[in-house]
This record gives sequence, structure tokens and C-alpha cells, in this order.
Amino acid sequence: MRSSLLYAALIGTCVILAGCRVSSAGSCSGIAPCNASNPSPAATNNFAQPTYSNSGFASAQVPQQIVVQQAPQPIVISATGYAAPMVSKKLSRPQIRLLTLRGSKVDAYRNLSERVYGLKLRGSSSLRSMMTAHDELQTFVDAYLMGAKVVSQRELEDGSFETIVEMALQENFQQCVQNPATISSNPACQMGYSNLNNGISQYQSQTSPQVRSTTTNFYSVE
Repeated sequence: MRSSLLYAALIGTCVILAGCRVSSAGSCSGIAPCNASNPSPAATNNFAQPTYSNSGFASAQVPQQIVVQQAPQPIVISATGYAAPMVSKKLSRPQIRLLTLRGSKVDAYRNLSERVYGLKLRGSSSLRSMMTAHDELQTFVDAYLMGAKVVSQRELEDGSFETIVEMALQENFQQCVQNPATISSNPACQMGYSNLNNGISQYQSQTSPQVRSTTTNFYSVE
């Protein structure tokens, strides 16, 4: 009887051990259910998890855009001048022609000065017996042109000449014309510091490196 009970106990122990199953870490089955420490691989979320910061969701990474600022282009102002041939018995024809050519150039510079700097007006009136006896109005140009150049000169059919000049107004133009004393005191407004034909002027070559770096890229016409 006792041996039968021991035999039955051994059979029951074998059945219980046969029902046990060793499960690998991270696997789930009916015998070894999933827990919080070993989640199921099938239940893993493949999507990217949102990131958090102290104030909430982290801001999305926006690609930076590079903005290239272009240098301001100079404003080019042009003017035209005319001159008629003079009549003189003391001058030869070539002399009259050259004087007419020079007169058209001076007239073009005057018109250019009027456009850039404006005109100065000066007038006077006098009364006599409550009637206007004398009324005078004068206009004149008082300007210093720096950077003007002659574009073209041609002779017309009637013997007169036409001259076209232009000037490029650079960035420091307003600073140079605000005060007449600035032209003589500010090195950037002086003709010796300008960039002549993409090179270095003779006046610049004799100055220090600090002064040589100050250029205005003006045209130079004396």
C-alpha cells in the first residue's frame, strides 16, 4: 500500500514538471504571461516617440534659410550740355571748334550740378515812388563735382557740340554733401582716396595701410 502511494506521488510530480515550461526573457505565452518589465516584441511601437522639454513639446527642427544681402547699386545721373560756335576774326577755325567743344562740356557739368545739388537763387528789388524801379533775379551753381565723367561728345550739323556726362552717386554721397566742410575733412570724400580704374591711385600709394583701405569707388575727373 505504501509503495503504491509513493508511485502515485512520483507520477503526479512528473505530470506537474511536464506542464512547466521555461520561457525566454521578453516572450509571452499562456503559461508565462507578459509583465511590465518584459513587454511583448509585437506590441512595441515602431513610430518615433515625441520629445518633451520643460515647457512641453519640443519645437520642430526648421531648416535655416541663408539670406544673402546684395550691396546697394549706385545711382547714375546723366546730363547733356550744348554750345554754339562763336564768331571771331582773331581766332582760327580749329580754335573756335575746340572752344565750342569745351563750352558744351562746361554746360553739361553745370546741368549735372543743378540735378545733383540744386540751384541757388539770389534776387533783389528796389522801389521808387511806390513803383518797382529795379527787379533782379540771379541763379548760380556752387557745387563741387567728384566722380563725373564724359560719356560722349559729338558735333552737330550746324557746328554746335553736344556733350553727355554722368556721375554715380555712391553710398557715402549723402554724408559728403550734408556739410561743405565734410569734403575737405572726411578722407572718404576726397578725390585722392578714390579707386581709379580698379587700381590704387598715386596718392594712396604714399599713405599708410589704414588710410589706403578707405576707398569710395568714385570716378575721378579734374
